Amino acid sequence: TLGLPIPVVPLELPSYQKKENWGASETLYRIVRTLCGNQVEGFDKTRSSISNHRPSCNILGPMALGFRHRDDVIEVIKILSELGIDVNVVAPWEATVADLTRLSAADFNVVLYPELGEATANWLKRAFGQPYTKIVPIGVGATCDFIREVADLSGVDPTPILAENKSRLPWYSQSVDSNYLTGKRVFVFGDATHVLAAVRIAAEEFGFDVVGLGTYSREYAREVRSAADALGFEALITDDYLEVEEAIRELQPELVLGTQME
Repeated sequence: TLGLPIPVVPLELPSYQKKENWGASETLYRIVRTLCGNQVEGFDKTRSSISNHRPSCNILGPMALGFRHRDDVIEVIKILSELGIDVNVVAPWEATVADLTRLSAADFNVVLYPELGEATANWLKRAFGQPYTKIVPIGVGATCDFIREVADLSGVDPTPILAENKSRLPWYSQSVDSNYLTGKRVFVFGDATHVLAAVRIAAEEFGFDVVGLGTYSREYAREVRSAADALGFEALITDDYLEVEEAIRELQPELVLGTQME
């Protein structure tokens, strides 16, 4: 209406009704849709079939205030580089407006944190035919599964990097800490991405006894409930810290795993 010479992105973010992660996700989605929407007609779906084409991807979800997001991005870029995959754009972490207009140039998207990046990845898939990853590479098992998933999306061979087995888990398993912590009863609470990763690591890799888990990420309640069902108990889906305190008090775990302020 004002006739401004720049793109205008209208946002309606009721801060007292939705979570911060939802607001960040909606903002990224709206910005990307505005900046990339006019490129749909020029999208070249044949680029992946070019024989000398080096696959590339975007990494979606990392942000400055995220829990260890910077470290995760560094490690994931190393893995992708070893697989022979270029990183086109990392967003929203340090992404400029110009970077966001280049998202359609990638072959696929790595969704590092679904709470922040999945809505944008879904739109990019509809608009440009870009598939995206479903596995978050946190933990040894999940990282190996992620490598296989990325290799399948990009058409590269994952065998060499998987055969290297750079994991330090065998060293940990022989350590004093491992002997002391194995079998400890733990309660896990945080954002859905880290809760699902931590539960798998705790139960399958560290030998903990997971006695409770929960999240404040209501959008991913189904996935968290499924993880709890597999362990034989009910997940706690809440943003009320008093409920979390009460659950911990009742379960009396020996360890509590969380992210940031949880």
